[in-house]
Amino acid sequence: MLNNDGPRYKRSKLEKLMNRDVIFCIVMLILLCLLGALGNGVWLSSFDNRTIVPFLSGFYSQESSDVYKEAFLIFWTFVIVLQVMIPLSLYVTIEIIKLGQVYFIHEDNNFYDKSSDRRIECRALNITEELGQVEYVFSDKTGTLTENNMVFRRCTIGGVDYDHARRMPEASNGEESTYNAAKSMDDSNAKGDLILNSSLQEELSKIEIQLHVDSSATEVTPLTTHCQRIQDFFLLLAVCNTVVVAKHPHKDQMNSSGLFLNLTPTPLRVRGATDGWDAPHEKYSHLLSEVSTPASSATSTPVKRPRNLTLPFHLGYFQTPTPSPLELNPIYEAESPDEIALVDAAFSYNCRLLRRTPDTVVLSLPGEGLIEFRILHVLPFDATRKRMSVILQHPITYEKILFCKGADSSIFPLLNPITAQTNRNMILKTQQHLNGYSRKGLRILCMAKKVISDEEYAKWLPIEVAAELSIHDKEQNLFQSACIIEQNLELLGATGIEDKLQDGVPETIHALRAAGITVWVLTGDKQETAVNIAYSCKLFSTDMEIITLNARSKEAAEDTLKFYLDQIQKDIVTASCSSAPSMFSISSRNPLKNFFFGFNKKLTIGVESDKRQRALVIDGRTLAYVLDKPLAELFLNLAQHCTSVLCCRATPLQKAYIVSLVKESLDVITLAIGDGANDVSMIQTGDVGIGISG
Repeated sequence: MLNNDGPRYKRSKLEKLMNRDVIFCIVMLILLCLLGALGNGVWLSSFDNRTIVPFLSGFYSQESSDVYKEAFLIFWTFVIVLQVMIPLSLYVTIEIIKLGQVYFIHEDNNFYDKSSDRRIECRALNITEELGQVEYVFSDKTGTLTENNMVFRRCTIGGVDYDHARRMPEASNGEESTYNAAKSMDDSNAKGDLILNSSLQEELSKIEIQLHVDSSATEVTPLTTHCQRIQDFFLLLAVCNTVVVAKHPHKDQMNSSGLFLNLTPTPLRVRGATDGWDAPHEKYSHLLSEVSTPASSATSTPVKRPRNLTLPFHLGYFQTPTPSPLELNPIYEAESPDEIALVDAAFSYNCRLLRRTPDTVVLSLPGEGLIEFRILHVLPFDATRKRMSVILQHPITYEKILFCKGADSSIFPLLNPITAQTNRNMILKTQQHLNGYSRKGLRILCMAKKVISDEEYAKWLPIEVAAELSIHDKEQNLFQSACIIEQNLELLGATGIEDKLQDGVPETIHALRAAGITVWVLTGDKQETAVNIAYSCKLFSTDMEIITLNARSKEAAEDTLKFYLDQIQKDIVTASCSSAPSMFSISSRNPLKNFFFGFNKKLTIGVESDKRQRALVIDGRTLAYVLDKPLAELFLNLAQHCTSVLCCRATPLQKAYIVSLVKESLDVITLAIGDGANDVSMIQTGDVGIGISG
């Protein structure tokens, strides 16, 4: 909802034209009525004896004031006579036509979805005619061009790549696929199309065997560095998310008015909230005492993390404020399908999320059995940080561990420089794997952890509490607090998630481009991933000249824009010299069309004469520079020479600003289409907004 700027009333160009014409007719009516009243007054003044005027002799005397009275009456008489100039019936006719358009759109079988048994819903009756005048299309990628059905395909842990091949598709049962998936405790691979990696299974088996052996030994043998990373990696997949463990699937039914009906209640995790309605400072007061006095036994024996916890399988042991049964077949629900895919993968490797409350999370770990972690803080994902973190406390050692996942551009700069130098080869291999994932069109998330010392936690906790209690600039304070603790991370690995294209997307984009419509794709994905998808969906073609804008400063962005504009201008001059006769003949044959349409901002002789197809790729950091007013004009000039534009790592507000900039600067009809809450502002900004449900 933070990305929602509020609804706005949209008027089509036809409606604006009608309103302007009606105002013009009203002004003309007033002028004609005034002219008639004035002429009537002058005419009556020409009579010395107004009683001789036919048809008026009974109403007038010799008094001069009667002239003004007659002029006033004649003015309103002309209003009644000439009011037919106001085309009031035109509004009624147009509304009836629009109702017919809406009916045919709603009944179009091409817009019927068999899986959900739903048709298209047209909720704006006054902009349907704009669909035929769209010149620019702005589209989200995930869930719009792609199916939004995430499947875990690759992962790299400690610099080792683990591939997960695709299982051959089986006969479909015709049921609608949803994000909710029931997990069987007896099936190590709950996803039917996910084949587990044998090498990774072998590593996990070694960990499990070692933990079982250590449970009966007097001394605990520490895990190897790689095995420890694997264990922490899957623990992060299971806990660093917004996944809720439910008993029954959650389904929303939306009626024609857009309201959600039959909502299945699910737990809501609010940052800083507790079950007992305690204030944040009361909630964290005992944590400060734990920090100041670390737990220790009477014999001063250091506490060691148990390798095998055989916990009773009932509720009384966990002592949670809101107990709920541990589900043998848990149903996972989350805000994002990415999180479902990651939890599915962890479940497949026997790292199973069994229960989550606002303050605790219960897991089943290989070799350790059931274990309950305490959730100290959840630092939610936001578009600026591009990462999410959760801080857990181990039930035995009281270790405070921060698990963080996010975009590679937001994780790598936060790595501990000391450990990063030690693990330089591992980090380089991970980056190479990420580049390979991107070229395959996979969505990338990096995983990192950090063990927080008691001193650091005690210093940071008051800052977090103050941020949660703040009234003014709360979001900014929470952002700064999260950035303070999310430092000096240790890289664990990364994941690659596959999201296939929707059926018919390449053909649709090809048809739009063939019709002369400029298509912009605005996505938050990594640049390499987005470019690969752009080629797959035919947004880009092999014969296109790809212009890439990756600048690390505003000055560099300006220089890059000017360089490409100069190159394009040279190409235009070269092309103009070879096609000059045809250009001038076209201009001379259509002087009237030239007069009315020659000043269109979108069409220039230079663009017409340059037949080369270009595509523009720009990343999020450069986008922030070029959207400033001094560079926005240069950016639009460059974008006008491109038939396709791809904006990567774009935030929701940047998406909306791009649509607004193009619409207002180029005076064109824009269409924005998306499927998520982060697309709301963009959809509202476009002349025509399309939202995809499901």
